[in-house]
Amino acid sequence: MGLVSRLREKRAEYVSEGIDRLITVDMGARGIIYKLYEAARELTKAPLTLTAAQQIKEVVKPKDFVFIITGFRPPPNFIQETDGPLGAVTLARALGIAFDVQPLLLIEEFSKNILIETLRGIGMEVVATKEPSALGVGQAAVLSFPIEFEKAEEAESLLNEYNPSLVVAIEKSGRNKKGIYHNMRGLDVSPYHAKIEALFEKAHEYGVLTIGIGDGGNEIGMGNIRKAVEKFVPYGRECQCPCKGGLAAESKVDVLVVSAISNWGGYGIEACIAYITDKPEALHKPQHEEAILKSAVGAGAIDGISGRAEQSVDNVGVTTHSALIDILCELIKK
Repeated sequence: MGLVSRLREKRAEYVSEGIDRLITVDMGARGIIYKLYEAARELTKAPLTLTAAQQIKEVVKPKDFVFIITGFRPPPNFIQETDGPLGAVTLARALGIAFDVQPLLLIEEFSKNILIETLRGIGMEVVATKEPSALGVGQAAVLSFPIEFEKAEEAESLLNEYNPSLVVAIEKSGRNKKGIYHNMRGLDVSPYHAKIEALFEKAHEYGVLTIGIGDGGNEIGMGNIRKAVEKFVPYGRECQCPCKGGLAAESKVDVLVVSAISNWGGYGIEACIAYITDKPEALHKPQHEEAILKSAVGAGAIDGISGRAEQSVDNVGVTTHSALIDILCELIKK
């Protein structure tokens, strides 16, 4: 490796270190994110966002299909929250701009319209799922995934049909060791969430790159650091539902990115992709952030913590999220 290449690599590490630190600021003082980050970082050694971005760059090729999966419906009303869809659509946009891939977004049928409107909020065209093979830059398709265990075998048919090179889950509820899905309070939410583990299990068998993004320990991919989740997260080891198996998700992924708010993990990967591909336009702008949050709420999404239909994610207002994007834009300047 030449001197210039080594310097570029070292600078990418410095930039991504800043990105990791920014997206793990403990909003709401939950007291768990730093412990979860340390556990995940121990596995990669390098910054989490850079690890994800570099592996994506290595495996995806133009016109590849990529799956981006989201969807979390917290009690008591089990309405789709604003954390997840925003990170999913901005990552879809970034992957399209940087690598010319074809993004397919998966979510529960009940929340499909929220994801569609969030895509439109960032200016992406939603293409009919019956003809997704002609997706171009700025286009995406949205598919629903079943909530019934007995229908989860659809995962293999999806992989066979589209042959994706990448599968990403962001703020996607994952089952615990007893097969139960929980919210952050350790309550059973299994009947309301897609049983997406089958897709990840098959993706591993097929050698497809898998990435999980989460903030609480109960999401797809947190099996990578399950011991830390059980130790540091309330209800991680023992939940409040009859299963008593804890909220810690059992599923594992190739790369786990933890962040204070799951959307922010997606934004961090976006920023790293924009930096290492020399395509700063792949990172969305503060005005995009405001537009997609407005679109998501307008379509029926709620803040997952407050339970209200308001311009916020995890009880953090839109101005803070926009400011974070502004800082990320500054971090990746060359």
